Amino acid sequence: MKRFIFFALIVSFFTVSLGAEDVISEFTRQKVEDFVTYRVILKSVNHEDAWKKIDELKKEALAELPEHAKDFEQEKCLLESLYFAEYYEHALNSSGNQKELRAEMKRLMKNNFACIEKRKDEQVCDWMFQLTGDVTAYYMTRSVAATFFYGMKVKGFYERAVEANKKRAISYVSLGNWCFYAPGIFGGGKTRARRHFESALKCAEIPGEKYLVYIALSQIQYEAKKTAAAKGYLQKAVDLDLGRKDLDFIARCNEKGYSYFQYLRNRSGIDEEMAEDEKDDEDR
Repeated sequence: MKRFIFFALIVSFFTVSLGAEDVISEFTRQKVEDFVTYRVILKSVNHEDAWKKIDELKKEALAELPEHAKDFEQEKCLLESLYFAEYYEHALNSSGNQKELRAEMKRLMKNNFACIEKRKDEQVCDWMFQLTGDVTAYYMTRSVAATFFYGMKVKGFYERAVEANKKRAISYVSLGNWCFYAPGIFGGGKTRARRHFESALKCAEIPGEKYLVYIALSQIQYEAKKTAAAKGYLQKAVDLDLGRKDLDFIARCNEKGYSYFQYLRNRSGIDEEMAEDEKDDEDR
């Protein structure tokens, strides 16, 4: 059952969105939009340098936020979640302390829940729904209990993100990722996943968005054994010239007979028991 909804890592890989103009400041929206593409570039940078740059960007953004924010609490939650999610993605490829990293993800998740609960939906930007889905998905990874408790909540946040901004590609990608790993009885399945990825393609505009959408479409085609189509979408991502490290790795995965979706599942450890000393109360 632990296989039921593993999508957290892929979701973090496909993270991007913009806040509504009348909800958050232009400053925060611009920081998010800039990071959409820059985080893709960071994937070709060594992890230590990436961490330093992410920390720099976070400190700069949070230091300047008070003079620009329209909704300081919400915008602070957004920026903290945005930068930490990418930091966490790099930490997964290193010897980072998983227990401490997960504890921080839980803190961000709970803060985001509280922020959303205080506001009506029209007072919450689509990015807030998106990032809350992302950090929740990260937190529940490798925990059966947490997955059962939060899995449908994650889907709900992504659906609310789509409702708040029907032209934001990454929200469709995130829903597609959820569907890919969830069984049909819960509204999942590869067919639904593909449909969401195709919806994402229709509205992707930012280079970083296009990159992520092309990879999603490439790998869903690979899963369907349509290797020519898979290679075609992967080449579209290459042509954006945002970095080759991940793309070359995905191509190697496919050459060895498995999709990037499967690689991310294996890397997550979702099919292994979480060590007792890593668990918190919600994992029992």
